[in-house]
Amino acid sequence: MKWLACCTLALATIAMGTQVARAQNYREIPVTATDIDPDATDLQGKLRFQQTQANVAEYLRSKPLDDQGQQLIRRFFGEAYLKSWTKRSNWQHAGANRQEFLKRYYGPQNSQRDARRLVNEIMLRYMQEYVKPEYHPVLRYNAALLIGDLRSQDMDAFSQTPEVPYAPSLPVLLSLIEDKQQSDAVKVAAWVGLLEQCELHGVNLGNIPPEEKNRILTLVINTLKQEEASEGQSEDAHIWIRKRAIDLASVIGNAGRDGTLAAALDSIILNPNLPIEMRCSAIAAKGNLAFDDETANKMDVVRQSTDIGKIALEAVADDVTWFDESLKEYQKKMLGGGGAYGGGYGGEYGGYGEAGGGGYAPTPSAGPSSKSSSGSSSRGRRSNRGRGRGNSSGYDMYEDSSMEMSAPPEIVRDPVLVRMENNYRRRVKTHLDFAKQGLAGQITQVPSDLGAMKEGLIQYAKNDEEREAIANLTKSMIAMLNAVDDEDSEEKELLKASKKRLEAMTTAAQKLAVKAAVEIDVPDAVHDTPDDLPGADMPGAGRRGGTPVDGPGGEAMPADGPGGMPVDGPGGAAPVDGPGGSPEPVADDGPGAMPPADGPGGEGPIPDSP
Repeated sequence: MKWLACCTLALATIAMGTQVARAQNYREIPVTATDIDPDATDLQGKLRFQQTQANVAEYLRSKPLDDQGQQLIRRFFGEAYLKSWTKRSNWQHAGANRQEFLKRYYGPQNSQRDARRLVNEIMLRYMQEYVKPEYHPVLRYNAALLIGDLRSQDMDAFSQTPEVPYAPSLPVLLSLIEDKQQSDAVKVAAWVGLLEQCELHGVNLGNIPPEEKNRILTLVINTLKQEEASEGQSEDAHIWIRKRAIDLASVIGNAGRDGTLAAALDSIILNPNLPIEMRCSAIAAKGNLAFDDETANKMDVVRQSTDIGKIALEAVADDVTWFDESLKEYQKKMLGGGGAYGGGYGGEYGGYGEAGGGGYAPTPSAGPSSKSSSGSSSRGRRSNRGRGRGNSSGYDMYEDSSMEMSAPPEIVRDPVLVRMENNYRRRVKTHLDFAKQGLAGQITQVPSDLGAMKEGLIQYAKNDEEREAIANLTKSMIAMLNAVDDEDSEEKELLKASKKRLEAMTTAAQKLAVKAAVEIDVPDAVHDTPDDLPGADMPGAGRRGGTPVDGPGGEAMPADGPGGMPVDGPGGAAPVDGPGGSPEPVADDGPGAMPPADGPGGEGPIPDSP
């Protein structure tokens, strides 16, 4: 789950505001053990710090923790190492300091039980202090992340020991999230840690104490049902946090008394104003919940399954429409007048539709020694592609008997078109697989014995008739997933197959809807006939040896057009896991490189000598 921390960088950037301008007001704690200052610049100071660091490592790894060891660890971490994090020169390096701590002082090698317990106590006390508003926002954010990183025991594959969260850190994370005065960025970091720790505990939150289990369940339910951002909270942070609540609901895996958690997920699923991928994610989480017999008997499984079918149709129809319109826009731009590709693609390589053979520019083999022949893709192995009309051998230019073709020519496709196609596949598979999980779990094919299906809502069907209707919808979803997963089908075939499968899925959903007395309209994407598909002469490759362009003259394609990232609907914004936009790759100093928002909250300074 470390990726969640990376995804919060966008939030940190947006929420930063004017905090850096007030940097001079942030608190610094002087290093009291000056002889082992981590930031010493003189040679003797550096050597003393490194020697002390090595002595601490001995206690963390294997040396029994005696009084001298306790004093050494307290002095090293409490009076030097952690206080140096508050220095002005280290404010922007809080992420690097956090990761350096985890790499150097954590892990299975540094798991001497007594020493780990002492280090955890010191770390939790200091990090609780550093999340307060008088400290720099980057430090606050990384302090909250580090609270969630604390472990009583690290996983060791060699000795088969599991990873165990540090129990005292869990109530601290909950308090940070529940604090209405706490900043968005600190709350986001606390959600990351809470989700990680709950995943380690597993279904039903494992051996977490009952009081804290109830706090977590209440927090998740309230967050899912909270439609509006609270006062002072950004809309981006609010949406992001609700997404993490969905993830946590799936980890909990229990619908709750009278299905309260499932009902909270329904507030996401049935809200048409929320992003479609968020609604589909909530469907998958609901399919992962276990209902008690009393609650299951009250459920209208057919109606709930019909709702899932409607949302799945909406999502996939939007995806198909986006792909269809993007292909048409691509064709329009590539075949338009002017630019490098104007005028019907004549010239050096011949017009597409003639020697180009349906829009693909073949790259002939260089002969028996060609390196490209052994590594050609499945598309490249289709020897019929790209052959000229009336040419039985494939390439007249190679009629010289002294030249041999070692393999069929490799096909070069326009990277823009390939990217567009891949984005479409990802969109459909993400949306539809989530919906399928809600109905029937992680299965990849429906078994002949429907009674053996023990995942998703289908397991709670009242009779064989209901079970078969839900299974038929599930089969149509799996068929659609298989269609978009077929890498041998290219854009025109892929779009045609998608519309055919979408039509079958619509029929299955309508049959289920009849039992629920609900109407489902046929999506507009189904009404299009094969004649509406992008023309057969649509180019599929750029000029060989040239730089591909997104449109005539090289102008950039629109964000919601061909080659764009997957979006929630046609023309929508690219979905991101971090609020505020697509997260950039994180540098070595990890999450927190950009300062998150500062906010009121927190109290009291830490004693200089803990």
